[in-house]
Amino acid sequence: MQLGGTKMLAVALTVTGGIVISSGVMWQASSAAFTANTGNAANSWNAGTVTLSDDDNDTVMFSPTNLRPGSTGDKCINVSYTGSLSATVKMYGTAVSGDLAPYVDLVIEEGTGGGFGSCTGFSATGTAYTGTLSNFGSAKNNFNNGVGTFAPASASNKTYHITYTVNASTPDSAQGKSAAATFKWEAAS
Repeated sequence: MQLGGTKMLAVALTVTGGIVISSGVMWQASSAAFTANTGNAANSWNAGTVTLSDDDNDTVMFSPTNLRPGSTGDKCINVSYTGSLSATVKMYGTAVSGDLAPYVDLVIEEGTGGGFGSCTGFSATGTAYTGTLSNFGSAKNNFNNGVGTFAPASASNKTYHITYTVNASTPDSAQGKSAAATFKWEAAS
């Protein structure tokens, strides 16, 4: 009986050894092949720019005093777009406050010519807003509801002519009152 067990062990070792040897031969054969590859080098991605500026040199546009019904004034400001992407530019009001704001009427025109120091040469191409200062601050107070048609595809500029008039029907209760506002321009692409 012992002899049969040794024969079986010898047969099992022979079979197992044969499988290991043939697996090694197959592995050697499968890694011995012709190969080739290709690729392109140094891909890169660069974001475009959205850049907006104006010609006011951080100077206040309006600061009139001693206003009365019928008082009026105007200023221009040139807004320049120098970004590399096409964009939409909107104007809106922030920080609008004061008891005089409902009685200050605004007309905002877009056009060409003129600039912050002088509206000389301004030529209107359209009216962006007509209404009160208080309405401008409440209804036109962010990019989504801002006003204007400025949509540069490349470097470009637009002049905004802003005229204010204290409404002729301003009540006596507005005497000594004031209003304040910040005008903003925002570009998005």
